[in-house]
Amino acid sequence: MLLWGAAFVSPFLVYQEDVKMAEGQLLAHLSDRVGVQAQAIGAHLGLLRSELQRLAEHPSLRPEDGAAGPELALLENAFSHTSLFSGGVALVSANGERIWSDPANMPLGRAPLTSRTWFRRMVRERVASVGLLDEEGGGLVAVAVPVVRDDRVVGLLMGELATANELLPLHRGTNESMVALLGERGRLLLPATPPPLLRQPELAARLRPLVDEPGAVTLGGTRFLGAAALVPGTGMLLAVLEDEARDRELLKRRYLGQFGLHTALLGGVLLLFTVLLRRSYRSLMAAEEQLRRQETMAALGTASSLIAHEVKNALNSMQAALSMIRAKAGETTLPVQALRSQADRLGHLARSLLSFASPQSTQRRECEMHLLVQDALQAVKLLPEAADVAIETTLQEGLFVKGDPTLLVSAVDNLMRNAVEAGAVARDTGQQPTPRVEVRLLRDGAEVVFIVEDNAGGVPLAFEPRLWEPFAVGRSRGVGLGLPMVRTAIRAHDGGSVSYTRVPGGSRFTVRLPLEKMAS
Repeated sequence: MLLWGAAFVSPFLVYQEDVKMAEGQLLAHLSDRVGVQAQAIGAHLGLLRSELQRLAEHPSLRPEDGAAGPELALLENAFSHTSLFSGGVALVSANGERIWSDPANMPLGRAPLTSRTWFRRMVRERVASVGLLDEEGGGLVAVAVPVVRDDRVVGLLMGELATANELLPLHRGTNESMVALLGERGRLLLPATPPPLLRQPELAARLRPLVDEPGAVTLGGTRFLGAAALVPGTGMLLAVLEDEARDRELLKRRYLGQFGLHTALLGGVLLLFTVLLRRSYRSLMAAEEQLRRQETMAALGTASSLIAHEVKNALNSMQAALSMIRAKAGETTLPVQALRSQADRLGHLARSLLSFASPQSTQRRECEMHLLVQDALQAVKLLPEAADVAIETTLQEGLFVKGDPTLLVSAVDNLMRNAVEAGAVARDTGQQPTPRVEVRLLRDGAEVVFIVEDNAGGVPLAFEPRLWEPFAVGRSRGVGLGLPMVRTAIRAHDGGSVSYTRVPGGSRFTVRLPLEKMAS
């Protein structure tokens, strides 16, 4: 019952929170929008200023001397029928008198230019200005740059936009936001025919706080949510306003739809909750199992290191004793060979345990794979099991890889050793009277491929998922570190991979390494 009650009460609480969140998102959206539009207007005006500035700096343009032939040609070539300024372009003197214009009857405003604040500031400070020739009903926007000679303003180039709408094309519609562009002195430039809501006294004073903090503003008794931004490089103010009542009505409709959907899907939510709870429980159990395995592997690594060092100490004594036996005359070599074989096996075990406990870093250099395989093959042929298993080799020479020779030899040795030992076990159990191991080294495109294939029956199907796990043993011999070491060694080489494939009657292990180069 509590759950059902919460299911019906929660939408009302969520509604209130949704309204606040939606208003915050709307204000953020309006702030981003007005910022982008203000930057666009500033960039547009900056482009116009740059075009005028380029010509104003031309040494041939000297307005103080009047309109000369070269100057007229320069101006007409640059601005005749230009598309940048829909109202035209004019060259005027420092006291606001027309020297040249295109078109010739281009208006320069109803009042003298010298009465304009932006004109006086430009002459005084020698900086480009953007201002209005006429601020009523959209007005004429003027972009002007001074022509400076000998550190004084001798004239100015002025481009006009026939209407302020060219700065900010407006989209009309019942659901559109209101956009207002105000001039430097707070006069409304856009829209050209403003609604009564924007015919407010002190409009600029009401909108200017929205620059620092977007929020609510009341105009003509209507509450709006809005944001504002200053147009870079000008004194213009751009504001975007949204009707708060209309937005709340949209939120109410959305709430009613959510309420109905929430009620209809209550059963599905409960079912989904149950499923997610069970999945979370399984994930928790899996994470605990993974943690337990990591702790176990860490403990095994420590134990492996201790065991390996003890085995190596014993091996050192055995090898010393074997050297003394071989030195005596008349001793038979058969027992010595048997002892050496077992010592080699124990040495391989010690190296495997040490590699598992403390993986060594790779020392890469250019290696010829044929030689590495031959080195590993000589060691494998000394195994007692190798006498009962036929080893067939097809090794392509001249294939070079960039890798760690020790790791690569260890990986190759482990794969061939496993195959030989598996063949010997298959022969001893009568499963395969003629065990065989095929070793191939070849090039496949941009890769060196090393393949070890046997006919010893293959890995038991039940053991395949654990094939690459440390200490997972699928036969009577070994400690289960060979294949994990192979994978670790091969993956330490960028682009290297090792895979297992079941083939008729046996197994195939494939190692792929990036080809460094081929012998010429």
